[in-house]
Amino acid sequence: MRRTIYLQMLYLIDMHKSWIALDGSRSYAPCIIFKRGRVLLCTFRTIRLRAIYKHNGYERGTKWSISEYELDRALAVYRKRNPEVKARLKKGASYLEAKDVNAIVELATYGLLKLELSEFPLYKQR
Repeated sequence: MRRTIYLQMLYLIDMHKSWIALDGSRSYAPCIIFKRGRVLLCTFRTIRLRAIYKHNGYERGTKWSISEYELDRALAVYRKRNPEVKARLKKGASYLEAKDVNAIVELATYGLLKLELSEFPLYKQR
């Protein structure tokens, strides 16, 4: 996955969050991949998400780690299903939208996690 798309996904999750928050994005984790009958041990960036409210049977504080490998595979599937997204991402990563991130994360977690990002960004003043 290109770094710009990865960072745009993190930005959209952070700015459009509803019941889930970005807990960390600078962590790396080892992952085992099975390719062509071989076992590969690789290290990937991971997105760590945390439930900030009780929602859909998930308790407050539940954490998930999604590897960049799974996100990349989900993005490839999403691009094949939706040619409009493919055209937008050719223009640049800034054309990625919150609804796209919702779908990509849902595909990456095999339907277990639906972010339900809000349509409008939540601006934070620090």
